[in-house]
Amino acid sequence: MELLQEYLNDLKLRGRTSRTIESYKSSSLEFLQFYPEPEKVGKMEILEYLQYLKDKGKKNSTIQRDFSAISGLYDYLIFMERTHKNPILQIRTRYLDQCEDPERRFIPDIRDVREIFRSIEYEKDQDDSVIREKAMLMTLAKTASRRGEYLDLTLDDINLKRNEIYWANKKKRKVRLGFIDPELHDVLEEYLQWRSTVKAHTDYLWISDNGYRIHKDYSNEVIAYYAEPLGLHEPGGPLYKRLTCHCFRGFFTTYMQRAGMDEIYIKWLRGDSLKKKTWANHYLEFDPELVREEYLLRVPRFLI
Repeated sequence: MELLQEYLNDLKLRGRTSRTIESYKSSSLEFLQFYPEPEKVGKMEILEYLQYLKDKGKKNSTIQRDFSAISGLYDYLIFMERTHKNPILQIRTRYLDQCEDPERRFIPDIRDVREIFRSIEYEKDQDDSVIREKAMLMTLAKTASRRGEYLDLTLDDINLKRNEIYWANKKKRKVRLGFIDPELHDVLEEYLQWRSTVKAHTDYLWISDNGYRIHKDYSNEVIAYYAEPLGLHEPGGPLYKRLTCHCFRGFFTTYMQRAGMDEIYIKWLRGDSLKKKTWANHYLEFDPELVREEYLLRVPRFLI
């Protein structure tokens, strides 16, 4: 379709990534097959299309991604003066956001997180430095660490021989030992190999292309970069529409709970205080291998 190709060329000119362009291409193509002349489409037709997507069994985050692509298509048509309105905007506000709880942070599910890693894999085929982003996000998703804790990691804090992480001594971190599963082990190993090719000017684990410690906001920028095209992040939106480092902490907690892990083990892995469980506190400090065993049994896998 000529219009679709024009839109894709516009996305490329605006600097959108190959992954984003492919995602938007799929969503826009489906819409244009439904409505070949989008300039003539109104609200009722958009509602029919929304119902069509729901009847197909698409989850809300996927529909959000589709509508982001279609909204972008209408923005292009407005820019080219081929229409004067974007009928997607009001539909999104009225029908796609109504079920969200504005008091809660967004907690992605396992399918959402796997989609993000598939996007990273796609980018990695073109840029080997993307292994850094893959390692950063996987560390967050598999450890429930706070942003400050994971940013303060040094090379000495990662022990791939024992598959352990040693968290810095911080006020909120009550348990300093963390574990590395085989999937994270392989990713960290690959990252460290890439890191060795960069002239590092710091012992901090996460470094920029220039070898310096990454900026504290870089992690959230990376998450937004991959999550926005998937409909998982709205820049500048309320908390329940934004995917951040802290959301991965919520993801880990929720996933492990659903996987059947005992609450005290989850608290231990999160580094939370165990004062209310004094007997368990002493016992788990005495034998952390119990936690390791449960962790390796239940920790989520992403690269499948």
